Amino acid sequence: MATKNNLEEKLTQTTDQLEQKTAEVKAKVAEKVAEAQGKVGEVKATASQKIDEVKDKAAQGAAKVESDVQQASASFQEQVKQFKEDFVARFNEIREKFTFSQDDLIELKEVAKIEFASIVDEISKLSKEVKEDVSQLSAKHKEHVTETLQKTKASAVDAWHKVKEGDEKKASEAEKEKVE
Repeated sequence: MATKNNLEEKLTQTTDQLEQKTAEVKAKVAEKVAEAQGKVGEVKATASQKIDEVKDKAAQGAAKVESDVQQASASFQEQVKQFKEDFVARFNEIREKFTFSQDDLIELKEVAKIEFASIVDEISKLSKEVKEDVSQLSAKHKEHVTETLQKTKASAVDAWHKVKEGDEKKASEAEKEKVE
């Protein structure tokens, strides 16, 4: 028969074994948590690096767009300057042809109106072209930045899932070891 002392000894031994197993499991869990935190830190670092790369690419794209806009603006300014010079030359030619009587001045006024209307049309067309060019450049830049951000996000999510899967495997292995 089991005596009270034997039962107490077995209970003490079982308690000691349980405490030892609990300590081992706690140590393994702490180790796994530390590994997971390390992996999360790596994922965060990788994501931060990718985000920095995206920011750099976006800044480069913005600089390129700005450069293209400046070139388009310079081209526009040059064309306006050329229109102005052409107008002045044409106006001087027309002025030399007239004797400046009242009828001539009225006719000159009509010719000037026609010439100004022509110049306004040309400037308006040129302005539309510049706006379209700037819009296209902006759209291309936006598409590039959006695409880069999506790739970075996908990479970060994939890395996060890999870490999570690794942690789940280790947790299931720890449970198996605990059961054994």
